[in-house]
Amino acid sequence: MQITVTAFSHHKGGTGKTTTCLQVAGFLVKNGRRVLVIDTDPQANATLGLGIHPDTPAHNIYHYYASQSSPESEPISLSSLIIRTVSGIDLIPSHLDLVGAEPLLYQNPDRYELLTREIPGLKERYDHIFIDTPPFLGQFVLNAIIAADRTVLVFSPDSFALNGYENIRLIITDIEEVLGKDIRIEMAVLNRWGSPRHEYSLFSKISAILGKKEQNMLNQGEDMQRILEEQMKREVGTVIQVPESQQVGVSNRRGMPLAFSYPDDPAAKAFAHIAQELDHGR
Repeated sequence: MQITVTAFSHHKGGTGKTTTCLQVAGFLVKNGRRVLVIDTDPQANATLGLGIHPDTPAHNIYHYYASQSSPESEPISLSSLIIRTVSGIDLIPSHLDLVGAEPLLYQNPDRYELLTREIPGLKERYDHIFIDTPPFLGQFVLNAIIAADRTVLVFSPDSFALNGYENIRLIITDIEEVLGKDIRIEMAVLNRWGSPRHEYSLFSKISAILGKKEQNMLNQGEDMQRILEEQMKREVGTVIQVPESQQVGVSNRRGMPLAFSYPDDPAAKAFAHIAQELDHGR
């Protein structure tokens, strides 16, 4: 079976879902693959990260969901929303208006499979379809995971990562039991791994309050990283670490993935590895 649809998921913000999605898409396009990114996050970070202002396109993913959930609306297809970005990655953009679509979905008995309806037609046009999901639990995350052939979980190196995985696992179990769909977790991406610099200030504050040494707190953070990494290897299999990189943020702001701007960056090499693994798994 050809696998082309991948959801990037984690219900916590700041894990690097969007960054991973866009950077991996960039390397696939650079290698000659046809890639579509579907932005299902109302924050529209994937849209911005590909150089498109959310207010620019006349229609976006909100209009698709709204048209599918209102009998009075004229249906809008996913394919009609596709735009080409400067990087060569095709995009179905998002917008803050998407927040208003979620209440509409509860009126639709088929609300969990609205993305699934039109994905098969898009598969004929692309080698890979990536779905970027929002950092909260809801209809958009469920639609993405159900529509996808596989899911990539993206983690950041913080003290909540381990608990976050347990929550995701419960959600996936519920989906499988209620809807009878087998959810395939393809890979765990450990973003900014081995570089807990962004938590130094937090550890310092906690250390001051508790009267403990900062180094001890940092060691505990590293222990939590190691525990999660080992658990992912046991339960998911493929685990890829992405090192800290300042160039990632630069590439996102410029709307141009590392594959085309900083291909020799250490993080870029990790994203290239992820792209290779996903491409081989098609």
